This record gives sequence, structure tokens and C-alpha cells, in this order.
Amino acid sequence: MSKAGWLISGLRRLEAVRRLGWREVDVWVAAKVSDDLQRALAVRDENSLRKGLNPIEAATLYGELKVLYAEEAGRRQASTRFGAPKSGSTGSVDSTEPLDARVQAARAITGRDSHGMLDQVLELQRLVDDDTTPAWLRAQVEDGLAGINVDGKVNGRYLAITTAQGRHELEQAANDDTQPAAARDAARDELDRLAGLRHPQAAAQAAKRATERVRKAAGQVSSRATAEAAALVKRFTAGVRKHYGWWDLVDPRTVAEHLSDEQWELLTSSWVATQQFMGEAITAREQRDSEAGG
Repeated sequence: MSKAGWLISGLRRLEAVRRLGWREVDVWVAAKVSDDLQRALAVRDENSLRKGLNPIEAATLYGELKVLYAEEAGRRQASTRFGAPKSGSTGSVDSTEPLDARVQAARAITGRDSHGMLDQVLELQRLVDDDTTPAWLRAQVEDGLAGINVDGKVNGRYLAITTAQGRHELEQAANDDTQPAAARDAARDELDRLAGLRHPQAAAQAAKRATERVRKAAGQVSSRATAEAAALVKRFTAGVRKHYGWWDLVDPRTVAEHLSDEQWELLTSSWVATQQFMGEAITAREQRDSEAGG
């Protein structure tokens, strides 16, 4: 139930309670329900809701209602798992497993199972709201949403935007010199394959899979580089630990007096290189700590 008393889900259970003649029953009250969803729930039973909503408005309400249905399904599942009674004062008289929250929400808002279309609209809205979305892509998505508002056609626009987004990511990976060579080559191969696809559905699916494969390739190379770096650091620290404290074992005056010119040059060049190494290491360490601290 919403705080205003509108039924969000559980119509069959409510009907069963009525037939049993119960006068009272415990209910779950959703704390956060928007005013728009309150109005949608109010007119739902009058069968007028779907007539007044465009796809974007429907998707917004669907997204909110989907979360509420999922929360309620989780609550019911937890009650069953921990041995709560299935009938009586809890009102849990309907043993039927709840439908997928997406299907429930879509049917409540549009009167049919349109969750695929509504999820596509939500994804397009997410891209517009995401600050990391490139400006060119945000403009394309905004144009797409404007068109959806006019004619209600979602799938074709969603597939085109998905393909464009995937192709752009692949092009960036293929030309990014900071990426491992294997990842750049993989991105170029994926772009070649994508260029040969003409069917919108196939192209969109291929673009998604391609970006996932390129990310995986980059991650595998990065993992190998991390493992190699770890092995190098392990050998380095082992050497430092082995020779740590050598300065306490040798008298500096003895070294200064008895080293040959060649040996002295080796010692001083090691000292200069060590100073340079430590300066760069300290700077890198401070930068790491600064970035970690925000």
C-alpha cells in the first residue's frame, strides 16, 4: 500500500482476504511513492491510465513501481525463509509465486507486458542523466527521446543508439595509445566485423558483445602487467632486505681511503642514481596518496 491507501500490489491476496471475511490484515506500506505514481495508482482501476501516458512518462512510473514490486517480493521471500506464518494475521494467504517485478510493473502501468520497451526508454533516460555521457551521444539520445514522445516508436531508436555507442567505444579503444596493443588490435577487429552487419538488432547485439570482449582483453593484459609488476617488486624488496644495513658494516673512512678510482666512480654513480630513483618514487607515492584521498 502507499501511504495514501492505494494498493500497489497484492490484488489477489486482498480478494482472498475479502472472501474469507477478514476485517483486518497487516500490510506493507511503501514509504517512498512519488505524487505521479500516487495519481497513476488512483486511476489504474478506472482503466484510464494507459490512455494518458506517453512512453517516457510510462517508463518513469514503471521504473518506480518496478522497484516497489521487487522490494515487496524480497520481503515476502524473507518472511517465508525465516518461518513466518503463511496465513492468519499476516495476510499472506496467496502462495502463488510473485511474477517478475518488471512484468508486474509493466502490466500495472500499460496493461500489457511491455517491460522490454520500458526498460529501453529508462536506459535512454539514464544516458541523458549520466554526466559521463559524451555530448554527441547525449544529443542523439535526446533527439531519440523527443521522437519517441511524438510517435511512440522505441526499439529502432534504442538499437541505433546502442550500436552508435558501442562503435564509438571501439573506435576510442582502437586509437588509444594508453591501451595495450592487444586491446587496440581486438577493437579494430571488432569494428571490421561490425561494419559488415546491416540488421539493426544484430548490429546492436554485436556492438554490446564486442565492447565486452575488448574490455576483457584490456583487463587480461592489465592483469598480466600487474602480475609482472608484483613479481618485480618482490625481487626488488628481497634485494633491499638482503643488503639492508650494509652501511653499519663498513667504515666510511676505510672506503674513502682504499677504493680505487674505478670503484669510487661505481659507488658515487650508484649514490646519484639512488637519489634520482628515490625522488621519483617519493613523487609517485605522494601522487598516489593524493588521488586516493580525493
